[in-house]
Parts: sequence; structure tokens; C-alpha cells
Amino acid sequence: MIFKGTTPCKNCPYRKDAPLALWDIEEFKDLIATENTMMGGLYGCHKKDDTVCKGWLINQDNNRLPSIRLRMALSKAGITREYMDKLHCKSPMFETVQEMAEANFPELKIK
Repeated sequence: MIFKGTTPCKNCPYRKDAPLALWDIEEFKDLIATENTMMGGLYGCHKKDDTVCKGWLINQDNNRLPSIRLRMALSKAGITREYMDKLHCKSPMFETVQEMAEANFPELKIK
């Protein structure tokens, strides 16, 4: 996975101003399941360009990098705090993966 760029795409699902339900519900289910594992995951950009999703990366950073897989990838790629501090988004973002998934598909709400 490549770490480049500092802002999420305009239609990144982590942005509150992005169109909703652009991706299949299964992608959101998989993301929730992966986020709830001990190792966590590494979430690529929806553009399938081998880059990490900047919205997801900002979310992970805001939550103190809970994904062990992400921490390992950051270390392997030599990504420093300097790069992480440059990440930004002009629009409000969802605070959690669950909140983002529920906004896209309300039926994913945990009961």
C-alpha cells in the first residue's frame, strides 16, 4: 500500500459531504468486521490505485492508530509523524467507522 497525498477524495465515504451509498453494503460490512478484529486492517482508496484511503487514515490517526496492521505498514514504509500531521480534510468527517457505515446504510446500525 502506498502512502501519498494528504486529503481524502471528494467522494470518500469518511467525508460527511460525500454522496451516500456509492459502494455496496458488503464493503461496509467487511470494513466493520475488519475494524473489530485484534489486528485491524489496511483500507485502500476506493480508486483502487494502491494508495491508502486518506479518510480512513485520518480516522485511524484521530483514534490513535488502533489498527496493528496499519502501524506495521507505517513502520515498514518509513512513514513519519511529519506525514501524518499533514493529513487534513476541509469537510467534517465521521468520527467512527460504525457512524460512517450507518450513514451509508442505516440497516447496519448495531442494536
